[in-house]
Amino acid sequence: MRIFLSRVLGSFGRRRRNAELHDEIQIHLDRLADEHLRRGLSPAEARMAARREFGGVDQVKETYRDQRGLRFVESLIQDVRYALRTLRSSPGFTAVAVITLALGIGINATVFTVTNAVLFKGFRLIDRNDRILYIGTQNNGRGCCVSYPDFEDWRAQAKSFEGMGAAADLQIVLSDKSGVPERYDATQVSTNTFKLLGQRPIIGRDFVPSDEIPGAAPVAILSYGFWERRYGKDPAVVSQTVRINGVPTTVIGVMAQGFSFPQNLDVWVPLVPTPNLQKREARGLWFAFGRMAEGVTVKSARVELETIGRRLASAYPRTNQGWVPEPRNFSEFFIGRNAATIYGSLWGAVGFVLLIACANLANLQLARALGRSREMSIRIALGAGRWRIIRQLLIESLMLSTIGGVFGWWIARWGVRVYGVAANPPTRSWSDHLFDYTMDYRVFAYVSAISIGTGLLFGLTPALRFSKLNVNTTLKDGGRGATGGGRGKHLSALLVIGEMALCVMLLAGAGVMIRSFLNIYTADVGVKTANTLTMLLRLPEGKYPDAEAKISFYDRLTTRLETIPGVESAAIADNLPAGGSKRLPYELAGAPTVDDQRRPIVSALTIGPSYFPTLGAALRSGREFNDFDRVSGVPAAIVNQRFVSQYWPGEDPLGKRLRLFDGKTPGAWLTVVGVASNIVQNDTSGSRQEFDPLVYVPFRQKPAADMWVLARTRVSPEGLATAFRREIQALDPDLPIWLGPFTLDERLAGMGNYWNIGNDAVLFLMFAAIALLLASVGLYAVVAHSVNQRTLEIGIRMAMGATARDILTLVFRQGMLSVGIGLTIGLAAALAVMPILRSQLVQVSPADPITLVVASATLIISATLGCLIPARGAMRMDPVVALRHE
Repeated sequence: MRIFLSRVLGSFGRRRRNAELHDEIQIHLDRLADEHLRRGLSPAEARMAARREFGGVDQVKETYRDQRGLRFVESLIQDVRYALRTLRSSPGFTAVAVITLALGIGINATVFTVTNAVLFKGFRLIDRNDRILYIGTQNNGRGCCVSYPDFEDWRAQAKSFEGMGAAADLQIVLSDKSGVPERYDATQVSTNTFKLLGQRPIIGRDFVPSDEIPGAAPVAILSYGFWERRYGKDPAVVSQTVRINGVPTTVIGVMAQGFSFPQNLDVWVPLVPTPNLQKREARGLWFAFGRMAEGVTVKSARVELETIGRRLASAYPRTNQGWVPEPRNFSEFFIGRNAATIYGSLWGAVGFVLLIACANLANLQLARALGRSREMSIRIALGAGRWRIIRQLLIESLMLSTIGGVFGWWIARWGVRVYGVAANPPTRSWSDHLFDYTMDYRVFAYVSAISIGTGLLFGLTPALRFSKLNVNTTLKDGGRGATGGGRGKHLSALLVIGEMALCVMLLAGAGVMIRSFLNIYTADVGVKTANTLTMLLRLPEGKYPDAEAKISFYDRLTTRLETIPGVESAAIADNLPAGGSKRLPYELAGAPTVDDQRRPIVSALTIGPSYFPTLGAALRSGREFNDFDRVSGVPAAIVNQRFVSQYWPGEDPLGKRLRLFDGKTPGAWLTVVGVASNIVQNDTSGSRQEFDPLVYVPFRQKPAADMWVLARTRVSPEGLATAFRREIQALDPDLPIWLGPFTLDERLAGMGNYWNIGNDAVLFLMFAAIALLLASVGLYAVVAHSVNQRTLEIGIRMAMGATARDILTLVFRQGMLSVGIGLTIGLAAALAVMPILRSQLVQVSPADPITLVVASATLIISATLGCLIPARGAMRMDPVVALRHE
């Protein structure tokens, strides 16, 4: 250990120690020279004799340095310095290599950061996200919400969880002495929520169990962002009273900065079990969640909850038959069951891009071998070992990849920001800040690993090739033998084949994703979405307590909106196309009587007059709802074509009757007065390809407080948003717009998986385009280098009568042969790998022949351009100049 420490210390102060060594050696030489002078030699002869007696000065210095310091470290430092000088002497190559690596590493780091946020990190600031499961329910494949009594039974019976909480969405109007009432996003949560998440307010207190008892004094906790925006971070706001939906509420705390659960929101209030919420058939909770106990796995927790679900179905068959608890982790619940597949596919795609970049750089390194073969041969001839040559070249590659990694990190920082904006459009504000895209230690470790890995990957093959140089042949031939042999050409060809195979796989993947997105984008949802403005209103019960008040407000509003210049018609509905609907048991007149447990379910929508003309939809027969369809009139309904074809095939539906149930309570018999064209509803998958059977009921017979207002315009709808707000304020100055106004196109774009599928398709296309560019440039570089190497051969061929067409064929044969082999391998691999994307595809097969043909044609066209440029140069070559080429 003492010797090792002395060597470590000896590695520092190198210049001073070298100077001291030089002076010490000089003293020895002077003493020996003095002795020889006393023996009668001349000064020159004395100095020569002293040097002969002392021995080789340089060898003594080397021996001393080996004993004094860490030889390996010193030689490594020398290699690093030499590598820097080499890279500085080739600025073009260095710039191309760094840009290529920065691009490949940057997009890899971007996708890994996003994947890390979605699949691994979960919510910001929450303790051990991976131990929390989010629980919904599903019935025959349809996912839904949770009933409060079921949640209480799960919490009481499940032993797999340390604790269980619940959340329900809530929209609020908050007012205080500081300003007018404004709409904010809030969530009702069980009082143990923050404790389960490992968080507590930074100011004030947490919720306590007594806060969720019916009749308890209303309290609220603010988010840090809301506290900062509205109250300027004034701590005195805690214990103040505000009005939430008109009810005096005490602010009891403020949560930490950056914390948001389970979406981007402003206020939390306790989840108080109201009489309606306590109905088992009323699935009014968004979800339940639980922190798994130590040692419990997701599988065992799922089995236990399913067992409890079956017990509840036996105990309450009317409300729970077929409903099964469905626990999922963060990514499965908030992104989808196929989240791992989606982001794994993106990760694989950028991995392919990085491999193509490595293959390109390996080929560039091989091409440089011609210029550096003489240099390396001289170093070997002077005594450098082959390991030293390999190490030197690997250090150069690692330095390039390290610099590329640094710039790649910078690219990733911007890439993550761009992705965060693109993934959260204005119509998806609930998800803004939901994911933690910060580049943490996992991302740093990943970038470091791929930077080192790529340096070794593209540097090892050329380094091994250099280490096997035939020194005699290389020095004699002036370096031409370094890479001109068959092995070097075959290795370059193999790298090009690999690039082409990876590229066509990416092109095929991007193709099916784009086709899938276009199928969704161009899908006929049954309405004309252009020039339609929408907004959601919620009338406060205190101000609009009865049906007549609600009907009066919406009647006056639609009338006023239709008087605005540029508005064709206005209507109302409790849900937008492609959105949700009420799922109600129903009964057809004349059908056999069934018990409550087996009664079928249908989707029901409440709409006002002019709904179908406003959406550009058509009535196939019958009439629309009108002013006579009131509570005092004959109960009416409109059904869609899908309902007719499924339940009354071949019959005239007009005049037929059906009734809807509220739980076990039957409603009035509804007479069918019209048949509407099919409109997409309940589009939970985002595919927009299926039409559910629908029953429409008139708003005036089923008035509700929460309604979407729709208006068809003759002008750009965005320009009418201010006029819409003005008309609402004229009717009720204190009524906020809950959502909107925005166009129907914007709203549909933010619903379901539509936006995610579009983002994924665009990302795949970008990665495929980058891969195609890199592969084309790589092919060009290889073919251009080959043409340069074969200049003499081409000159001889032209001198012997070869035409320009012959030279063109010669060059293209070499380049396109590798392309053809790579294309064949890539198509076979694509057919094997593409089924992974099946869950993301809509009406397109993973082995879609059109996509494969287009991908192949795109690659061939790009490869042709990559071969054409050097081929044209070869065709224009002067034979006389070519024959003199060295």
